[in-house]
Order: sequence, then C-alpha cells, then structure tokens
Amino acid sequence: MNYRIIFSSGANADIHSTVLWYDRIDPNLAFDFIWETSLTLRRIARFPYQFPLIAGIFRRAGLKRFRYAIYYSVGKEEVVVKAVVHQRRADSVWKDRGNVIVE
Repeated sequence: MNYRIIFSSGANADIHSTVLWYDRIDPNLAFDFIWETSLTLRRIARFPYQFPLIAGIFRRAGLKRFRYAIYYSVGKEEVVVKAVVHQRRADSVWKDRGNVIVE
C-alpha cells in the first residue's frame, strides 16, 4: 500500500524556496534536489515507518546528497509532510508550524 502524501503550506514553501536558492547557484543542483526529494517522498509513501521517530509522532527522513530532512507524521492512509528543512536549522523552525493543506 502506498500512503497518500499531503503537504503543509510550510513544507510547500520550504521546497519552493530551496529550489529557487539552488537554481540561482546552478539549475542542475535545483533539478537534483527536486529529484532526490521526490525519490525520498516515494520511499516514505511506500514504507513510512522505516524512518525514525524524533519528536512525538513525527519522523525524519534525510536526503542522501543534500543536508535536508523531511519531517512528517503517518496517518491511517496518508503521510503529512510538515517541513523540508536543512539539518542545521533549529527544530523550532518546523515544530511550531500548524496548518496542513491537501493538494
């Protein structure tokens, strides 16, 4: 079973701003970030429990090439992505976020 991926508005903004940042450096880096993020999201959708719990109900899936992590929680049939942030950022960056939108 593949879980449905739902992004919070903050997670969408995280991905968008990171892609823009990498695109200014090198468009190939932006493409690689999108590609690796997509691969990691597919792994999460297929095997959401393979990544460790790090804060209550939230799990963290690190990207391999980029020092970013996807923070998410698992529901009955969906995975809610709360944030996609650089691993050096403080946990408060993503823990204080609220609203989730369905796309």
